[in-house]
Amino acid sequence: MIGVVDGGLVVPESRIQPCWRAPLAKWIQPAPERALYAVVPTAYGEYTLLREPGERPSPTAKAEAWERWQLVLGEDVVLEIDDAAPPWHGLRSRMRLGVHGRLDGVPFTARAASRSFVPRRRGIHFYVSDGRALSFTAHRFHRHFIRNICGEERLILRSDGSRWETDQLDRGELALLCFVLVSGADALLTSPLWNL
Repeated sequence: MIGVVDGGLVVPESRIQPCWRAPLAKWIQPAPERALYAVVPTAYGEYTLLREPGERPSPTAKAEAWERWQLVLGEDVVLEIDDAAPPWHGLRSRMRLGVHGRLDGVPFTARAASRSFVPRRRGIHFYVSDGRALSFTAHRFHRHFIRNICGEERLILRSDGSRWETDQLDRGELALLCFVLVSGADALLTSPLWNL
């Protein structure tokens, strides 16, 4: 990853974006089999997004083409979502209803609130069973990534336009950021007026 030299240290570039993503026609379709869909270079190394058909125990799951998404760093599965859906409308709808998965092996549930015209009411919230709540929230001119442990909130990341300063994140939190940005779930943080 290209960085800038600061006092002899190489500071990694803070912009998180894939260096490769599947072509749009493949990207928006349900995953027919386990396959690579994106590669995101970060300070920790390259996260790879793998998608595969998920368990479909109900008619709703079959109709929505539930998928299993994994963000893998080297050989480790850092983030896994069991009941995701194909990107764009399907994934956003699933995020509003709630999804389940594991972050570094620890179970979590996630839900998005995105229909309000008031920025502070829009957000994507990950409730990890180890007591953490990790939330992406919308603000007037930027976005925040907040870590809440036992009721104590701490701003760990703030966007600067389309850039996020990523040096304070652990690998699991960085995997969440990669997921939100690469999947297009960050559109849930934008004003509903953009859809008009």
